[in-house]
Amino acid sequence: MIGLDAPGSLDLEGYRRIARDGARVEVAPALLRAVDERRAAMLRALEAGAPAYGVTTGLGYLEHETIAPSDRDALQRSILLGRAVAVGEPLSGEVVRGAMLLRLAGFLHGAAGVSAELCRTLAARLNDGWTPCVPSGPHGASGEIIPLAHLFQTLVGEGFVLEGGARVPAAEALRARGLQPYVPGAKEGLALVNGAPLAPALAIELVDRGALLLEHATVAAALAAAVTGASWRPFSPRIGWLKGDPGQLSVHERLAELGGGAEEGDRPQAPVSLRVVPQVHGAVRDVLDAAEHQLEREVRAVTDSPVYLAADGSEPEGFYPSGNFHAQAVAFSLDALAVAFAQLANLAEKRLHRLLDARFSGLAEQLAVEPGRQTGALVLHKAVVALCAENRLLAAPASVAAFDTSAGQEDVQAFALLAADKLRRLLANVELTLAYELVALRQAQHLAARRLPPLLEHAAGLLAELVPPIEEDRPLAPDIERVRELLRSGGLVR
Repeated sequence: MIGLDAPGSLDLEGYRRIARDGARVEVAPALLRAVDERRAAMLRALEAGAPAYGVTTGLGYLEHETIAPSDRDALQRSILLGRAVAVGEPLSGEVVRGAMLLRLAGFLHGAAGVSAELCRTLAARLNDGWTPCVPSGPHGASGEIIPLAHLFQTLVGEGFVLEGGARVPAAEALRARGLQPYVPGAKEGLALVNGAPLAPALAIELVDRGALLLEHATVAAALAAAVTGASWRPFSPRIGWLKGDPGQLSVHERLAELGGGAEEGDRPQAPVSLRVVPQVHGAVRDVLDAAEHQLEREVRAVTDSPVYLAADGSEPEGFYPSGNFHAQAVAFSLDALAVAFAQLANLAEKRLHRLLDARFSGLAEQLAVEPGRQTGALVLHKAVVALCAENRLLAAPASVAAFDTSAGQEDVQAFALLAADKLRRLLANVELTLAYELVALRQAQHLAARRLPPLLEHAAGLLAELVPPIEEDRPLAPDIERVRELLRSGGLVR
């Protein structure tokens, strides 16, 4: 059970336990009372005639249109229905649950003006496994209105949820739980869609996936150095201390751990792609850490617009338009990660190419038992080149685009969700690149028959269980798939 007992009390650890591991969430009664107190203040302002975007007015370009009091409740439901235009494969359950959790956490600050009942409803749906079916795109709105409409319309009995992997009408799923559709009150439909919870939810999943891939890439680089008998001196932590970058130093230390017992004699320099592993992997580590720090802020953030704020100094109580729905910082982080991991894959491609070349590896050409008569592992590199070429396209930033929508009222987008989708595809390519490299490294160790340091011997043993030696040319696709599954499970680095 994860308790939320104060505004901003959610952290990344709690987020992961709830969104990924299915831990239950409990909101402190005192916090819910405070939410209702802020809502009561907002409702008093509305009753006194205060104008409020999306409550007493239309949305977007239609903000100058006044909504009659008799139509205001219907508008809140309409907001959830009229913007659900996405198609495609559904987002993962972890991401959707994460977005629900972040909406709840943001609402608990009170500034969104929603009711405690809506907060209780969100907590209850998180606890009973409610998983809305949210199509993956396209999402070109200012903010996240389109996917959030798909997500939260399920609370009012519209759209679909995923139950046991099957798509089920939300109304049917509510009835199965003995529940009535939620009836959104003033501002609540707007509050459910006018924020940015999906960008951090997507980013957290991708950061965690990237961190695991970085560790696998470091193991692959260490194996490449050990199998080819390269000098371990460029990996010395003393080199890292001379540079002073924390990420780089952490990679030096990890390589030293992996290479425990590696011979430290003076040897010829290995190719640059092997010597700069600490510098490249360390820089990737720093980009991951920066993204993680941003996400720590995001899980505590209020991203609604407008917000209803109490008086503070010279600023009066009232509705304040906000741009916090514009997830620019997350988009920048995702774009930076795409560039970083594209370079990580480039380094793996170069290592693989050198491994296949007897001049650098000291092993048989193309890692074939009988070069010439056999292809060996050469074709693995051809596939990796294609992946790296695609990565170059995927690494182009999404966050530099801006287009007019809503008749010019919404004239810029962060495109964080597009950046996340590109990064997801790029990380899948990196994962596959490392699988190809590890299959080649398994063959290289078979030919070299070198004694490896204990941790690398363990990794090589795991690979040997999955990939038979390439004694004769054979289809390698099944071997690659098995190694890719090993990467996904994290088994190679545990």
